[in-house]
Amino acid sequence: MTRPELRAENAMTDPERRRLRRSVVQHGIAAVVFTMLALSGATTAGPGLYGMAVPFMVTGVAGAGGAAVIAVSVWRLQRGEAGTGPQDASGVRGAVATQRTARLAMVAAAVVALIAGVMLAPQGMDRGFAISVAAGLAVALALFALFAGDRPRTAEQRG
Repeated sequence: MTRPELRAENAMTDPERRRLRRSVVQHGIAAVVFTMLALSGATTAGPGLYGMAVPFMVTGVAGAGGAAVIAVSVWRLQRGEAGTGPQDASGVRGAVATQRTARLAMVAAAVVALIAGVMLAPQGMDRGFAISVAAGLAVALALFALFAGDRPRTAEQRG
């Protein structure tokens, strides 16, 4: 086979491109939502409120950064930029490694958010509420890290 025929044979199909484009949009929306979460935590930071503010900021920043990295990774795969096209196995492996690193960083940030929430929780009757909010945010970020990411299906996976 000649080189153009090989490229045409391995090129992504239109449904595959739509799926990846949809994934980029979804991760972009997730980045915006996590950014708003970080901003809401930053605006509530004040004396006695750090137990609530810090988990919001940590979760928001980590989620927004992770979602943005994954969105750019998927976007580069969908665009087929040099060295990252779906026909290039090393490009797919690189994108998967980038996404895996972002996901592991988000899980680590979830643990940090939980620890910060417990350590900074106020004394008294609000302590349990602050800890449960931090735990909820940590679980949400960990679940996002678990389910986030996308990559193109190779010919072996399709058939």
